[in-house]
Amino acid sequence: FRITRGGKRTTEEVVAATKHTFVNEYITSANFPLTNTTEETRELVAFQVDYDPTSEQVLMELEKRGLERPTHEDALKFDEAYPEEKGFFVFLHKPWLSPGGGPRVLVADRDGAYRELGLRWFVRRWRRRYWFVGVRPRK
Repeated sequence: FRITRGGKRTTEEVVAATKHTFVNEYITSANFPLTNTTEETRELVAFQVDYDPTSEQVLMELEKRGLERPTHEDALKFDEAYPEEKGFFVFLHKPWLSPGGGPRVLVADRDGAYRELGLRWFVRRWRRRYWFVGVRPRK
């Protein structure tokens, strides 16, 4: 998946560019600011594993596959660029600490007509049917 990072838009503008059934109320510029830089293209790679991994196991799998950890901006720009892509996409970026203190990461859930841009606990076991997203390094 190719996305474009950077630019001058806000998180709210990127989220509003796509129709959602549900968007977590904490997904705002205050919590997930976008970089105000020159636009650049990045390549995202989605993969699955054959077991129910922990977040730490997914991070090790990213490294094993030669992929970089995504950022929250990668998740937001993926959600905007690929609104029709089906599946549950997990972005294990540097976790955001929710008001209750729990670390959370962005997920994009697309199941039929249902479209969610949500937050899930970083410290958890994920389902093997989920798609985990990494970034292909620039050469």
